[in-house]
Amino acid sequence: MVNVSRVLIQVNMKNINALIIIVPLIMLHFPLAGQKDFYAKQELVADLEYLKLELEQHHSNLYTYSSKEQVDLWFKNQRANLSDSISKEAAFKVVTSISPLLKDGHCYIYPSAQHLASFFSAAPLFPLEVFLSNGSLVVTANYSKEQNIPLGSMITQINHVSVEDIQSLIVGHTCRDGDNLAYPEHLFYKFFPAYYSFFFGFQNQFTIQYLDKDGVEKAVCIQGLTREKIKASRNAEPEVGIDLQFLPDIDAAVLSIKSFDNQMLRADYDQKFKRAIRKTFKLLRDAKIEYLAIDLRDNQGGALSNGIYLLQHFLIAPFQCVDSYYQLKHGKRKQLNTKWDNYFNPKKKYHFGGEVFLFLNGGSFSCSAIVANTFKASKRGQVLGQMSGGSAYVNSGGPNKLVTLPNSKITFTIPKTQYQLSVELSEIGLGVPPDVSVEDTPERILGNKDHYIDKFKGLVERR
Repeated sequence: MVNVSRVLIQVNMKNINALIIIVPLIMLHFPLAGQKDFYAKQELVADLEYLKLELEQHHSNLYTYSSKEQVDLWFKNQRANLSDSISKEAAFKVVTSISPLLKDGHCYIYPSAQHLASFFSAAPLFPLEVFLSNGSLVVTANYSKEQNIPLGSMITQINHVSVEDIQSLIVGHTCRDGDNLAYPEHLFYKFFPAYYSFFFGFQNQFTIQYLDKDGVEKAVCIQGLTREKIKASRNAEPEVGIDLQFLPDIDAAVLSIKSFDNQMLRADYDQKFKRAIRKTFKLLRDAKIEYLAIDLRDNQGGALSNGIYLLQHFLIAPFQCVDSYYQLKHGKRKQLNTKWDNYFNPKKKYHFGGEVFLFLNGGSFSCSAIVANTFKASKRGQVLGQMSGGSAYVNSGGPNKLVTLPNSKITFTIPKTQYQLSVELSEIGLGVPPDVSVEDTPERILGNKDHYIDKFKGLVERR
């Protein structure tokens, strides 16, 4: 079964080419079929009834944050409020409005395979990369032909709809862990071209209202571009998935890990996780580095085995990442016995004994949040940045049940396994909190300033 959660991890412009590896697998599972522009009320009612049955049979996290009564009431209200004729965009909004009820960040919802096929072929896409900052979208890359929006500009409206309203709609209908909106806000800007097309359809032209660097308000029009044209407009700069950088003038280094996903690391960066980690910690030993920052910003997770392997290289005492596993089988909750709920011993070879810091932001999700939660519980060092998008209490994951709703063809990912973390915080709806708050800003993307690195260097220099 294809892991659909990998799809949006790779939708951003810089990784837009890699998605072609994953999407055909979804289309094999859900063959392309002619999608109607409108559905009759009884068709969407049938979709909702089908979804409810699938959730009750397979979703391990269904009643973690909402009661059965609340779930039943949501389905009842949706059926009652449907109009006689429903557009495909309105149908997507109806189905995705369940996200604030489920509060499960692994419960990804996608439009039809036909929409995804258009996304990767001839459909016009929003040709800018953006960063969400203080309620505005800051332009961090511009692939448009017009080139009439400078980098650093703050977009306030798109096609006469305010960014505030666009954000409210998309974030409000996007998966999240608990009551923490850090992850859907991250998805909103990181994968904006995809999400905009999901909720507003494909647009040939975008009327953009923005503020320039002097605060002057301007309005321009830009044309949508296909994926191939966006690729052709990019400056190809090779990226590294697992990268170690030594900071000048101080005895410190930063280890950046973009993903714990083995397939992504191989496909996008030609790296193998464990080999890269072993090499990294050998370099740290040889260089006699005393201070290490591990950067998990934007790292949306992957294999738990990789997270454990990383922790073994710098935690001091035996540790446990997950307390217990549960899975729904035929609607019944069953505890599983697996090796991942054991205690793990630190590695002896290439073990790092210096001081450790961890960088987090709203894109630190799933395995990254589990790693951060274990790190924080071990009191091994300080967490810098923002609250993780992933839960500090309970996670869900594969094996996933992929369903396609029979009429709207909307794709729904139902995670079948619940991972109870070893540390239960009082606020179960939140992520891993930082010890030292640091603002994540578009300056990091634009190459001007990284507040995390500056904070890390300041803490090291005061030691």
